[in-house]
Amino acid sequence: MANACNACSFQSTWGSQGSGNGQFNYPAGVAVDSSGNVYVTDGYRVQRFDSSGTYITQWGSKGSSPGQFDYPWGVAVDSSGNVYVTDYNNDRVEKFTSSGSFITQWGSEGSGNGQFILPSGVAVDSSGNVYVTDSGNSRVEKFTSDGNYITQWESWGSSAGQKINGPFGIAVHPSGNVYIVDWANSRVEKFTSEGNYVTQWGSYGKGPGQFDHPWGVAVDSSENVYVADMWNYRVEKFTSDGSIITQWGGSAGQFNAPTGIAVDFSGNIYVVDSSNNRIEKFGNVTIIPVEQAALIIAIAAGALAFIILKRPKMQIWHLKRFHYR
Repeated sequence: MANACNACSFQSTWGSQGSGNGQFNYPAGVAVDSSGNVYVTDGYRVQRFDSSGTYITQWGSKGSSPGQFDYPWGVAVDSSGNVYVTDYNNDRVEKFTSSGSFITQWGSEGSGNGQFILPSGVAVDSSGNVYVTDSGNSRVEKFTSDGNYITQWESWGSSAGQKINGPFGIAVHPSGNVYIVDWANSRVEKFTSEGNYVTQWGSYGKGPGQFDHPWGVAVDSSENVYVADMWNYRVEKFTSDGSIITQWGGSAGQFNAPTGIAVDFSGNIYVVDSSNNRIEKFGNVTIIPVEQAALIIAIAAGALAFIILKRPKMQIWHLKRFHYR
């Protein structure tokens, strides 16, 4: 991963609502491989694009057989180009080649080791280990690349504030640090690869560094952390210890419920603009002070208020049986 930008300029967008090639029906997750190919989970399929948004291929259909999905959610790619997808309502992880050929799967509904209730985010570290946010069980599970269970964690203490609650997005830096989006607690939590707690930041709100149910998270090679702040309709960028750097949204890069987020090897940032049924791509520009970025977002939010009020919140969607502790 290359160093990503200090603030981000809108570069391009692709997608529209529909079921055709390159169209979307409330896409959720995004990942980028070492060649710049972009993978997007969408409806009952995964679509693959090049870095400019040109459609390449797709795979999947509705069902529970190998290679099928019941709402694919998170997506990650390892150094060999293998693609991992969390099959949300089928309570499993599926592994594919980059062209969509099925390799293996693991998981079933439950709370035991290696089981899931609504797995959402997925990430792969430099050693090929796979991390899954088991949302309904409010925990993170770690596996080998073949799906063998290694460990799990769900808290770092006994108090209510020290428990994960509804984790969604997850990202792993090459150093081994693991970042998860704790959706129900509106915060980001940082752990070692063994699940040892490091730090956290964020609270519910609309100010810089706050969140309204954050969804996706990505990390660049400098260990800057990017968070898709879903109901604040923005992306926020932080240092690895949680100090806010900048935020953006509005203007050409406006969002309506951003969910997945990924950073490629050139430092470009891809955001799933879910309720607008598109992918937005951002690149490097000079830094924008967070106060200025917040003002831009506030103005844009006012302009969009009528549209947002007229449109129901993203059909979040397919939360068929979500559990919080």
